[in-house]
Amino acid sequence: MTTTLYNTITAALGVALLIALVVALFSLVGMVARWKTPERRGHAVRLTFSIAALPCLIGIQQAILWLVFLPALGREQMEEINAARSRNLAERTLVQLGDSAPEFSLATIDGDSVTLPSPNKVVLINFFATWCGPCQLELPHIDEIWLDLKDDDRFQLLVIGREETPESVRKFCDEHPFSFPMTADPKREVYSLFAKESIPRTIVVSPEGQLFTRTLDSTKLILRN
Repeated sequence: MTTTLYNTITAALGVALLIALVVALFSLVGMVARWKTPERRGHAVRLTFSIAALPCLIGIQQAILWLVFLPALGREQMEEINAARSRNLAERTLVQLGDSAPEFSLATIDGDSVTLPSPNKVVLINFFATWCGPCQLELPHIDEIWLDLKDDDRFQLLVIGREETPESVRKFCDEHPFSFPMTADPKREVYSLFAKESIPRTIVVSPEGQLFTRTLDSTKLILRN
Protein backbone atom coordinates (compact mmCIF):
# COMPACT_ATOMS: atom_id res chain seq x y z
CA MET A 1 0.00 0.00 0.00
CA THR A 2 1.37 3.39 -1.01
CA THR A 3 1.36 6.45 1.21
CA THR A 4 -0.96 8.23 -1.22
CA LEU A 5 -3.50 5.39 -1.09
CA TYR A 6 -3.31 5.22 2.70
CA ASN A 7 -3.82 8.98 3.01
CA THR A 8 -6.81 8.79 0.63
CA ILE A 9 -8.42 5.98 2.63
CA THR A 10 -7.72 7.78 5.91
CA ALA A 11 -9.26 10.98 4.57
CA ALA A 12 -12.35 9.09 3.40
CA LEU A 13 -12.69 7.41 6.81
CA GLY A 14 -12.22 10.80 8.45
CA VAL A 15 -15.07 12.26 6.40
CA ALA A 16 -17.25 9.26 7.28
CA LEU A 17 -16.36 9.71 10.96
CA LEU A 18 -17.31 13.38 10.81
CA ILE A 19 -20.62 12.55 9.11
CA ALA A 20 -21.35 9.95 11.81
CA LEU A 21 -20.67 12.54 14.52
CA VAL A 22 -22.93 15.09 12.85
CA VAL A 23 -25.70 12.51 12.40
CA ALA A 24 -25.33 11.44 16.04
CA LEU A 25 -25.57 15.04 17.25
CA PHE A 26 -28.62 15.90 15.15
CA SER A 27 -30.28 12.60 16.04
CA LEU A 28 -29.74 13.28 19.73
CA VAL A 29 -31.17 16.79 19.45
CA GLY A 30 -34.07 15.54 17.36
CA MET A 31 -34.83 12.71 19.76
CA VAL A 32 -34.86 15.08 22.76
CA ALA A 33 -36.95 17.67 20.92
CA ARG A 34 -39.49 15.07 19.77
CA TRP A 35 -39.42 12.89 22.83
CA LYS A 36 -43.19 12.64 23.03
CA THR A 37 -43.77 12.12 19.32
CA PRO A 38 -43.58 8.97 17.13
CA GLU A 39 -40.55 10.45 15.34
CA ARG A 40 -38.50 9.83 18.47
CA ARG A 41 -37.97 6.20 17.47
CA GLY A 42 -36.45 7.11 14.10
CA HIS A 43 -34.04 9.57 15.77
CA ALA A 44 -33.08 6.93 18.34
CA VAL A 45 -32.33 4.38 15.62
CA ARG A 46 -30.15 6.86 13.69
CA LEU A 47 -28.38 7.85 16.90
CA THR A 48 -27.66 4.21 17.72
CA PHE A 49 -26.27 3.43 14.27
CA SER A 50 -24.17 6.59 14.10
CA ILE A 51 -22.68 5.98 17.55
CA ALA A 52 -21.94 2.35 16.62
CA ALA A 53 -20.28 3.53 13.41
CA LEU A 54 -17.73 5.65 15.29
CA PRO A 55 -15.65 2.80 16.82
CA CYS A 56 -16.08 0.76 13.63
CA LEU A 57 -14.59 3.52 11.50
CA ILE A 58 -11.77 4.10 13.97
CA GLY A 59 -11.12 0.35 14.12
CA ILE A 60 -10.96 0.10 10.32
CA GLN A 61 -8.49 2.99 10.17
CA GLN A 62 -6.29 1.43 12.87
CA ALA A 63 -6.44 -1.99 11.24
CA ILE A 64 -5.34 -0.53 7.91
CA LEU A 65 -2.58 1.40 9.65
CA TRP A 66 -1.10 -1.47 11.68
CA LEU A 67 -1.89 -4.47 9.51
CA VAL A 68 -1.47 -3.07 6.01
CA PHE A 69 0.21 0.33 5.72
CA LEU A 70 3.01 0.10 8.31
CA PRO A 71 4.14 -3.40 7.21
CA ALA A 72 4.11 -2.25 3.58
CA LEU A 73 6.02 0.90 4.53
CA GLY A 74 8.55 -1.20 6.43
CA ARG A 75 9.10 -3.47 3.43
CA GLU A 76 9.47 -0.45 1.17
CA GLN A 77 12.03 1.14 3.48
CA MET A 78 13.98 -2.11 3.74
CA GLU A 79 14.04 -2.37 -0.04
CA GLU A 80 15.38 1.18 -0.22
CA ILE A 81 18.00 0.42 2.43
CA ASN A 82 19.07 -2.77 0.66
CA ALA A 83 19.21 -0.93 -2.67
CA ALA A 84 21.35 1.79 -1.10
CA ARG A 85 23.63 -0.85 0.40
CA SER A 86 23.94 -2.55 -2.96
CA ARG A 87 24.82 0.73 -4.65
CA ASN A 88 27.31 1.54 -1.92
CA LEU A 89 28.87 -1.91 -2.22
CA ALA A 90 29.08 -1.62 -6.00
CA GLU A 91 30.77 1.78 -5.75
CA ARG A 92 33.40 0.32 -3.41
CA THR A 93 33.90 -2.88 -5.42
CA LEU A 94 36.55 -3.20 -8.10
CA VAL A 95 35.72 -6.70 -9.36
CA GLN A 96 32.10 -7.35 -10.25
CA LEU A 97 30.16 -10.60 -10.40
CA GLY A 98 31.06 -12.51 -13.55
CA ASP A 99 34.56 -11.03 -13.73
CA SER A 100 37.63 -13.21 -13.49
CA ALA A 101 39.06 -13.33 -9.99
CA PRO A 102 42.41 -11.55 -9.55
CA GLU A 103 45.52 -13.66 -9.12
CA PHE A 104 47.39 -13.57 -5.82
CA SER A 105 49.32 -15.70 -3.38
CA LEU A 106 49.42 -15.58 0.42
CA ALA A 107 50.77 -17.60 3.31
CA THR A 108 48.58 -18.68 6.21
CA ILE A 109 49.65 -17.97 9.76
CA ASP A 110 50.69 -21.65 9.88
CA GLY A 111 53.03 -21.19 6.91
CA ASP A 112 50.96 -22.89 4.21
CA SER A 113 50.68 -21.24 0.81
CA VAL A 114 47.28 -20.32 -0.68
CA THR A 115 46.74 -19.01 -4.18
CA LEU A 116 44.07 -17.87 -6.55
CA PRO A 117 42.94 -18.95 -9.05
CA SER A 118 42.37 -22.54 -7.96
CA PRO A 119 41.21 -24.46 -11.05
CA ASN A 120 38.18 -26.72 -10.60
CA LYS A 121 37.58 -25.50 -7.06
CA VAL A 122 34.92 -23.40 -5.44
CA VAL A 123 36.80 -20.77 -3.45
CA LEU A 124 35.18 -18.91 -0.58
CA ILE A 125 37.06 -15.70 0.22
CA ASN A 126 36.31 -13.66 3.31
CA PHE A 127 38.02 -10.40 4.20
CA PHE A 128 37.75 -9.46 7.86
CA ALA A 129 39.43 -7.40 10.59
CA THR A 130 39.94 -8.34 14.20
CA TRP A 131 38.28 -5.10 15.38
CA CYS A 132 35.22 -5.48 13.11
CA GLY A 133 32.02 -6.43 14.96
CA PRO A 134 30.04 -7.56 11.87
CA CYS A 135 33.04 -9.67 10.86
CA GLN A 136 32.95 -11.51 14.17
CA LEU A 137 29.24 -12.20 13.65
CA GLU A 138 29.90 -13.67 10.20
CA LEU A 139 32.96 -15.78 10.99
CA PRO A 140 31.04 -18.46 12.97
CA HIS A 141 28.93 -19.12 9.86
CA ILE A 142 32.10 -19.44 7.81
CA ASP A 143 33.45 -21.88 10.38
CA GLU A 144 30.31 -24.00 9.96
CA ILE A 145 30.85 -24.11 6.20
CA TRP A 146 34.51 -25.00 6.72
CA LEU A 147 33.69 -27.88 9.07
CA ASP A 148 31.14 -29.19 6.56
CA LEU A 149 33.29 -28.86 3.42
CA LYS A 150 36.95 -29.00 4.49
CA ASP A 151 37.30 -32.61 3.33
CA ASP A 152 35.87 -31.81 -0.11
CA ASP A 153 38.71 -31.52 -2.62
CA ARG A 154 36.61 -29.17 -4.71
CA PHE A 155 36.45 -26.55 -1.93
CA GLN A 156 38.97 -23.97 -0.75
CA LEU A 157 38.57 -21.33 1.96
CA LEU A 158 40.58 -18.12 2.22
CA VAL A 159 39.94 -16.02 5.34
CA ILE A 160 42.08 -12.91 5.04
CA GLY A 161 42.71 -10.29 7.71
CA ARG A 162 42.69 -6.90 5.98
CA GLU A 163 45.40 -4.62 7.39
CA GLU A 164 46.22 -7.34 9.93
CA THR A 165 49.64 -8.77 10.70
CA PRO A 166 50.28 -12.49 11.14
CA GLU A 167 50.74 -11.77 14.83
CA SER A 168 47.39 -10.01 15.23
CA VAL A 169 45.61 -12.76 13.29
CA ARG A 170 47.33 -15.45 15.38
CA LYS A 171 46.25 -13.66 18.57
CA PHE A 172 42.71 -13.43 17.24
CA CYS A 173 42.74 -17.18 16.54
CA ASP A 174 43.92 -17.86 20.07
CA GLU A 175 40.99 -15.85 21.44
CA HIS A 176 38.32 -17.41 19.19
CA PRO A 177 37.65 -21.12 18.60
CA PHE A 178 37.71 -21.03 14.81
CA SER A 179 39.09 -24.08 13.05
CA PHE A 180 39.65 -22.69 9.55
CA PRO A 181 43.06 -21.47 8.27
CA MET A 182 43.59 -17.71 8.28
CA THR A 183 45.94 -15.36 6.47
CA ALA A 184 47.05 -11.75 6.90
CA ASP A 185 47.05 -8.92 4.38
CA PRO A 186 48.86 -6.15 6.30
CA LYS A 187 49.20 -3.72 3.39
CA ARG A 188 45.80 -4.47 1.80
CA GLU A 189 47.61 -5.69 -1.29
CA VAL A 190 45.18 -8.53 -1.89
CA TYR A 191 42.09 -6.68 -0.66
CA SER A 192 42.86 -3.79 -3.03
CA LEU A 193 42.56 -6.19 -5.95
CA PHE A 194 38.90 -6.68 -5.08
CA ALA A 195 37.60 -3.52 -3.46
CA LYS A 196 38.25 -0.04 -2.10
CA GLU A 197 36.43 -0.25 1.22
CA SER A 198 33.86 -2.22 3.26
CA ILE A 199 34.26 -5.29 5.43
CA PRO A 200 33.25 -7.96 6.05
CA ARG A 201 33.39 -8.81 2.40
CA THR A 202 32.58 -12.31 1.22
CA ILE A 203 33.22 -13.55 -2.31
CA VAL A 204 32.61 -16.95 -3.87
CA VAL A 205 34.70 -17.86 -6.91
CA SER A 206 33.41 -20.52 -9.28
CA PRO A 207 35.52 -23.46 -10.52
CA GLU A 208 35.98 -21.47 -13.74
CA GLY A 209 37.69 -18.68 -11.80
CA GLN A 210 34.85 -16.17 -12.00
CA LEU A 211 33.21 -14.24 -9.18
CA PHE A 212 29.94 -16.06 -8.74
CA THR A 213 28.22 -14.52 -5.73
CA ARG A 214 28.72 -12.66 -2.46
CA THR A 215 26.55 -14.88 -0.26
CA LEU A 216 27.76 -17.68 1.99
CA ASP A 217 24.87 -20.06 1.30
CA SER A 218 25.75 -20.30 -2.38
CA THR A 219 29.00 -22.14 -1.61
CA LYS A 220 27.32 -25.44 -0.77
CA LEU A 221 24.83 -24.95 -3.60
CA ILE A 222 27.58 -24.73 -6.22
CA LEU A 223 29.30 -27.83 -4.93
CA ARG A 224 26.10 -29.86 -4.81
CA ASN A 225 25.29 -28.92 -8.39
